[in-house]
Amino acid sequence: MTVNELIKKSEDFLADSDVINYSADIKTLIAYYSKTTISKLYACQNDPISFAFDQYWQDLTAYKNGKPIQHITNVQFFYGYDFYVDNNVLIPRYETEELVDEVNNLIDQYQWDDPHNLTLIDIGTGSGAIAISLGLENPHLKVYASDISSAALAVAAKNISILNAHNVKLLEGDMLEPFIKNNIKADILVCNPPYIPQHQAISKRVKNYEPHVALFGQEDGLFFYRKIFENWQAVVKTKAILCFEYGYDQKKDLEQLVKQFFKHSQYKFMKDINKKWRMLFIFVL
Repeated sequence: MTVNELIKKSEDFLADSDVINYSADIKTLIAYYSKTTISKLYACQNDPISFAFDQYWQDLTAYKNGKPIQHITNVQFFYGYDFYVDNNVLIPRYETEELVDEVNNLIDQYQWDDPHNLTLIDIGTGSGAIAISLGLENPHLKVYASDISSAALAVAAKNISILNAHNVKLLEGDMLEPFIKNNIKADILVCNPPYIPQHQAISKRVKNYEPHVALFGQEDGLFFYRKIFENWQAVVKTKAILCFEYGYDQKKDLEQLVKQFFKHSQYKFMKDINKKWRMLFIFVL
């Protein structure tokens, strides 16, 4: 069987499933099994497959039944880097790359007192995608990333090692606690917390395979924002920026919280590439 024939057979197999945009994932899986890249796969579509068909088909069946392609390949591409992921961490989303992009802009363009001596903290780091990407893009940055899950921190540690992110340090603990304990105060606080309301319906591919601790923000999805807003002064410097991702329909409620807890600070909300409100930046002076 050639690569092209396997692609067609796989597409026919998934045609009656509820999987969306499966064609790209099929090519990702075949490239993974072929130990090559998708771009190189196109050059050998008429070559016979070089791997065990049965194992490939077993993984494709698991994918059809809901298993994310990233949990099969253990790879998610994010901000130009290949991150190891498994079922202990949230799979980094492409939308979050926009948060990283804007934080990078702020690092470069904001009027810092000492731009070459900045400290950034990432709360709830998961795979480490945000912290490591920012650390790699800004070698002068001191980055501290925390998570309550030791299993998630093991994944983040693996990514730090794989990607040689030497300026990223990991801390275990709940929310702000490890930073307070270690007397760490940041110029930049970044957080993409769990923000899905507890009873909101989500796809089985997400619900059944990704850690719920990284998905749900209790009743209204804003629990973790409140926790940070109530104690932000304990972990940031007198001049700092707090940066968040949030759910596209949470801007109104989140703005009320900002006005309640940051009475003397400027803030701005930003839309993502899909024109949905998705990012919040609070400027503490």
